[in-house]
Amino acid sequence: METMKSRLKGSKPVKVVSLLASLVLPACALDMATTNVVMDVVNPYYLLFLGFYGCIFLCLSWEGKWLWLKVVLVAANAAFISLFVFVAFMGGLGGPILALLQMVVPIVPWIPLFG
Repeated sequence: METMKSRLKGSKPVKVVSLLASLVLPACALDMATTNVVMDVVNPYYLLFLGFYGCIFLCLSWEGKWLWLKVVLVAANAAFISLFVFVAFMGGLGGPILALLQMVVPIVPWIPLFG
């Protein structure tokens, strides 16, 4: 019986989706820093889960000669996630807690808890 990790490493669609998901947060954050076109429509805090789970699946599915790509994408996502959590401190202590909760469980509406 195959383990989940071996199935993830052999699956091309999982590799493509994890690569694209881990590219979304840095691309949107760079867009927010330069032109602010995408962020007029999408709140960047709603994209934290893509960076978080994209990096997890990227680390589980990619290996070998593409290690440099994995390191760059994980470092970029970690930098932008920490930047967004740092900016969330403007909302008091509930801001970073809300950002981290929304990153891990994005479906649950956390806003009434801290409102």
